[in-house]
Amino acid sequence: MRVTNSMISNSASAHITNAKNSLLKYSDQYTTQKKIQRPSDDPTVAVRSLKLRTTYSQLTQYAEKNVQDAMSWMDTTETALENISKKFDSMKSYFNQGANDYLKADDRKSVLKTLQQYVKSIFEDEANTDYSGRYVFTGYRTDTSLLFEENTDKLSYQIKEDFSYASFDSITVVTGGANYSDTVTDGQTYTDATAKTNNVYQLRLSYDNCSKDAFNQTGSNGTGIAISFTYKDAAGKTQTEVYAAAGYKGTPAASGNIITRASTDTNAYDVGDDEMVYLYDTGEVLVGKTKYADIQTKQADFSVTYVKNDFEKGDIRPEMYFECTAYDSVNNKTTKYADPSNQEIQYEINYSQNITVNTQAKDAISTDIYRTVEYIAKTVKYVDEVETKLEEVEKMISNTTDKDKLATLESLKTSLETEKDLRGKVMTEAFGMGLTMVDEAGQKVSVATSELGAKYNRAQLTYNKLLDEQTDAEDKLSENEDVSLTDVYINLTQADNLYQASLSATAKILGNSLLNYI
Repeated sequence: MRVTNSMISNSASAHITNAKNSLLKYSDQYTTQKKIQRPSDDPTVAVRSLKLRTTYSQLTQYAEKNVQDAMSWMDTTETALENISKKFDSMKSYFNQGANDYLKADDRKSVLKTLQQYVKSIFEDEANTDYSGRYVFTGYRTDTSLLFEENTDKLSYQIKEDFSYASFDSITVVTGGANYSDTVTDGQTYTDATAKTNNVYQLRLSYDNCSKDAFNQTGSNGTGIAISFTYKDAAGKTQTEVYAAAGYKGTPAASGNIITRASTDTNAYDVGDDEMVYLYDTGEVLVGKTKYADIQTKQADFSVTYVKNDFEKGDIRPEMYFECTAYDSVNNKTTKYADPSNQEIQYEINYSQNITVNTQAKDAISTDIYRTVEYIAKTVKYVDEVETKLEEVEKMISNTTDKDKLATLESLKTSLETEKDLRGKVMTEAFGMGLTMVDEAGQKVSVATSELGAKYNRAQLTYNKLLDEQTDAEDKLSENEDVSLTDVYINLTQADNLYQASLSATAKILGNSLLNYI
């Protein structure tokens, strides 16, 4: 076979090209430290790399964003709940002062002011906490404050609030009381008007200053208040009874009437054994002894539907706690809010693994906190008023010389002293109720904190697991894509030697031609 120079040249050129490609390949690997530069270099490595990179990207999203964001949300919530618990501990000592001793006027004022500031701090500083601009206790409405940010008389709400048979308190109220009148000349008149106590069963709604009128918008039940009792009869069947004020037009039909009064009415706390009384201005429902016994025997759960029109800055938005219907008189718009229970905000923290990060205010922060302090403030006000009247009468006695008038004023003084003692006892009982409230509300916060802590621990375990999986994914990705510098350096050196050798051999072979032999 005849071998021509052209054949030698083509063969040498091909070998040089192959050597150069090999040198380029290992040079690229050495400089990039990657096995392939394009999918066509090794499709198997390329496909495996795509899968591993997707896995690593997902793990990074979970570990560095989702889980950390979830844990930060829960950290913020837990801090707020812990601060509330600390405030409860501080409030206990002030409740103790009022429950164990009759406080003087200045002490009452100081203690009450301190308690009111604690309540304000609990709701405005803690319950209204936000994380990255999102309110943490408001369920799905993270862009809406838990509290009204200013006074408003443009909103009217029909509120449905749920209770159980254990929600009633047995309280002592003071009724009657003597007041000075220059037309009274007989001390017996003051004696007959002496204040007396009455025991009633009280249910405090979450709001005071409610409306006695019906909610005159779509969804109204036609009255200012209606109470729906649900219980099981002897046969185990669920029964419903409704009691309502005049005008009720809901279903089922009302089984009994609710009397509507103001707390300033002289007969406000006169409750018949079978009666139910609604004090709309203080947000109280009073039931008689027979009706209370019936509720306890049936162990009835019940809901109270009532109306509130005006809200002050710092009041809780009803939709955050209750099923309700709101009417905005400015926009002429009616909005129905469903029961806010179970508004869970969930984060995906791992493959098919979600965690609820939020705690709702209705599940952790009781409205009894401020309602109890409001009740204490009312009892303190009554004590202040009777002490003021007593001081005025004592001044009149010291300035009176007429024996008949003096005797009349002494009767008034005796009557007021009796009232002072009675109202002082009621005030002391109110402070005692504060102690009970703090324990119950504190327990509610503790349960919420414990549940949150359990979820946080789960998120922490998931985070640690994700970090391990992320490290494993990095190792696998590196094993699939990265080259060994030692190996690639050896391969690069060999490729360079081969390339130089091929150039040298080709130069020697192609350097001679036929003319060299002529």
